[in-house]
Amino acid sequence: MRTVPLQEISEAAEKWKEWNLSQKSQIEPTLQASVEAREQSLAARKNLADVTKQFKKSIKTLSQTGSSLTEEATPENVATAIQAVDSVTSDAKRIVNSYKEEIDNLTRRCKSIESAYTSLAQTLQELPDPAIILLSCAEEVQTRKAPQSSSGLSTQERDELMELRREVAEYEVEFRSLKNQDITIRKLEAKIVELQAVAEEQLQEQLAKAREELIDTEGRRAAEALEREASMARKVQKLELELKAERAGREATQAHLLDADEGVSQREAAWEAQKQIFTDDLERLREVVQITTQEKDELQLKVAALQGKSGDAHFSGGNQVEELILERDAYEAEVAELAQTANLLREELRKKDDELTEERRISRTKMDSYEREKRQMQLKLDSLQQDLATAPSPQLVETMRRELRILKRLEYNADTDQNPEIAGNQDDVTDLESVLVSKLKKAESELVTERVSRDELEKECTKLQAQLKEMENTKKEQEKLLASLEADLARAIAARTPPQASPALLVPQTENSDILQSVLEASAERPSSKVVAKEPVVSKKSTEQSEDDHSVATIVMAQRDRLRARCEALEAERDSFKRELQAQVSASDSLKADNTKLYEKVRYLQNFSSKNNRGFKPDHDMDLEALEQRYEASVDPFRQFSRAERQRKLNEMPPMERTVFVVAKTVLATREMRTALFFYVLVLHFLVFATTYHWSHSDQCNAVDLDHLAHLPPNAADHFRADYKDSN
Repeated sequence: MRTVPLQEISEAAEKWKEWNLSQKSQIEPTLQASVEAREQSLAARKNLADVTKQFKKSIKTLSQTGSSLTEEATPENVATAIQAVDSVTSDAKRIVNSYKEEIDNLTRRCKSIESAYTSLAQTLQELPDPAIILLSCAEEVQTRKAPQSSSGLSTQERDELMELRREVAEYEVEFRSLKNQDITIRKLEAKIVELQAVAEEQLQEQLAKAREELIDTEGRRAAEALEREASMARKVQKLELELKAERAGREATQAHLLDADEGVSQREAAWEAQKQIFTDDLERLREVVQITTQEKDELQLKVAALQGKSGDAHFSGGNQVEELILERDAYEAEVAELAQTANLLREELRKKDDELTEERRISRTKMDSYEREKRQMQLKLDSLQQDLATAPSPQLVETMRRELRILKRLEYNADTDQNPEIAGNQDDVTDLESVLVSKLKKAESELVTERVSRDELEKECTKLQAQLKEMENTKKEQEKLLASLEADLARAIAARTPPQASPALLVPQTENSDILQSVLEASAERPSSKVVAKEPVVSKKSTEQSEDDHSVATIVMAQRDRLRARCEALEAERDSFKRELQAQVSASDSLKADNTKLYEKVRYLQNFSSKNNRGFKPDHDMDLEALEQRYEASVDPFRQFSRAERQRKLNEMPPMERTVFVVAKTVLATREMRTALFFYVLVLHFLVFATTYHWSHSDQCNAVDLDHLAHLPPNAADHFRADYKDSN
């Protein structure tokens, strides 16, 4: 390796010194920002972990809610599912936003670090290679023995370079993790979108199932109530059986306890007697042992006394001594045998005492357990008695069963083959069939009677309306006749009045006017008295004329009174007819409603008779189509809903749209109106086409007379004439 001169080393040192001084103020803020960004990244990652946990909890809650909604679709479960979906959506948005923010922060951080690293690498690239300089410096230091200054500088630079490389490696690892996080976030976003779609589909399916189940719920409630009644009856029977079993068990337990008490007392008496026998034997054996011991002592004393005598006496009494020794040995053997027997008896007595104590303990334990069982049996018996006291009586249960069977057969169309619990006696079934048959016949007869009465009432209403019209026409004719009579009377009175009358003859004219006024007014008084009072002395001609007028007025007034009375009678009859007509209309409406209900019963009874009464055949000749249509219209919820929706939309329409709707509905409602509209449009189009064709191909249009263009401006007229000539 070549040696670098000191000038180059000094120049490189100056460059590195300048670079350090110029870049120090830029590297330190970058490092500080990197440290702060790293801390913020850690906090953001913790936040992301919390948000992810919350999202997982929301997903788990949504799955649990979906399973509960699948099992039972109630409005509460549906509302909970909707809330869970909303929470999952909000959590998904929050986690996506959090990941986006973290990705943006990391991207900015990477960009800043890359820019700092790029600037640092560019500045370092412009500087000379420090390895050559350092090696030359090391050789120079070794040669000059001055290693301290140059070695410290190279070590510092090497440490800084290692730190920078380590940070760059960390930045590269973190950037790779950021890329992986970006891929993970995209996968999570796709998964969230897929989960939202699946959740919406599941929610729609569950809502549809919930609607169907809610529709079916109403039909199940009555069946559940009847099942509860049947289960209550079965529970009462079960309680009765348990009560009987508890009574039998209690009696058996009491008998067992009595037997156990008697057996224990007998065993105790036997053991006491046996113990007394053993005690007596022991006392007797003790006395025998004591006597034997005394005899043994006496014999020992005798033996000792005999041994102290002389030989003569020994030889003479040898046989007696031998006999005494033998007797002593026999006594000792007997005493040993008796002692062994006494020990055996003691041991056996101790064992018997232990067995007796153990048996007493076991008996006492059994007695305690029996007492506890007895108390439990007593408590259970008391509870069963209370339940039995609160339970309904057998007669009431039987009555309820019979009523439930009848209700199930009548209201819910139950089948005894499929549901044997509701099957009663054959007599009840026969009675029920006969009742149903009679009820069906009665309903059919009432229906026919009501139909006949309705037809009669309608005919009578028609007759009454015709009579009412005739009466009104008669009334009009009578009014016309009355008007014509009054006019004739006025003309007759005017014709009999002279053209020139003397002052003495002016009174009858006033009288005639009074007579006419009395004729027109009902409360007017008779004019006879007035005529007499005004002119007591008249001529013969005026007297005859007044008498004739009075007779005519009297006839007309009498006729008027008769006509007025007739009119009042006709008006009263008309009012009575109107009231009767209203009553008949209301009765007809009520009969229609009753017929609808009656048809509902008839339909149910026919269904029931078709299932249970095979031999009965209903009358199929009856015309029940109108009642069936009315019944179907009354019980069809979809038709009612559509009618209500149509009325609501009609009320919400503005007046112009409502007018158009009413006109279109009126025009297109009947077949005749539709046919008339079709032909009207067809004729109108034909007329327009014919007119257009006529005026476009007529000879008058080919005439050269263009005087009708005179009112146009000259330029326009010339233009039209030129076009006409060109076209020709």
